[in-house]
Amino acid sequence: MLLFVGAGAFIALAYNLELFGGRFHGGIWFALAWGALPVLATFFAAARGLRAEAAFAAVFATLLSYVQRVLSTPVRLVRRQVRTVSGRIELADGSDLPVTGETLAGDPERALRLLSAAVVALALALVLVRVT
Repeated sequence: MLLFVGAGAFIALAYNLELFGGRFHGGIWFALAWGALPVLATFFAAARGLRAEAAFAAVFATLLSYVQRVLSTPVRLVRRQVRTVSGRIELADGSDLPVTGETLAGDPERALRLLSAAVVALALALVLVRVT
């Protein structure tokens, strides 16, 4: 358990303070720190060991966290830093679409909401498997 505590403390400091030239401040480290590490630490604490299902759950959590980061980064940029957006997207049929903040951030933001709902549904399914 001490290994998980040490790894968590290290990544929290290294990521947030961008230590070591920011080497630990990136998408994969975010995914490992907020995905795999909590899953593995919690499983280890509850089961007093690690098994294959913990590894697969950690892979799931890592990939989910990475997808969240990939989707949220451009949305955060548009919502927080973009003052104006202009332009158009010309389609193959000759029509065009205006480029707006919604064009840039709308679909990724909806995907993030759907991912959140999917995780809640998965959690409920796992609880039902456990209690029934």
